[in-house]
Amino acid sequence: MKLLRATFSAFVLALSFSALASAASDEIEARSQQFLANVFSGKYEEAAAMIANSSSLKAVDNLADFGIGLRAALGDYKGTSKVEVREKRGSTIVVLICDFENGQSKVTLTYNEVGKITAVSFKPVIPQAANK
Repeated sequence: MKLLRATFSAFVLALSFSALASAASDEIEARSQQFLANVFSGKYEEAAAMIANSSSLKAVDNLADFGIGLRAALGDYKGTSKVEVREKRGSTIVVLICDFENGQSKVTLTYNEVGKITAVSFKPVIPQAANK
């Protein structure tokens, strides 16, 4: 009976941890989408508030260059079609496929342990037909 109780307790603990991880993943995904929406709609001050003080992106001009540059190359921002969240060496990495009027871009956001963005990278998504 004790073994059954211990096994059940471990199962409940595992489910609780999984639910917490899922909630944290959903929250960071929503924050990432909000960050991009702010950048691509010209709300650079709001986006800058989400960035770690140590990051060079904290400067509003750098965020404006990022947002304006992607929109100039790919057209108006439409949203995200895929999001992946993963943990790596104390950081949380969020990879988003962003949809624009004239193409897509893969944007990677890296968060520190207190939930501030420390790095942003992007590259265009090349359609499979173009690779052949």
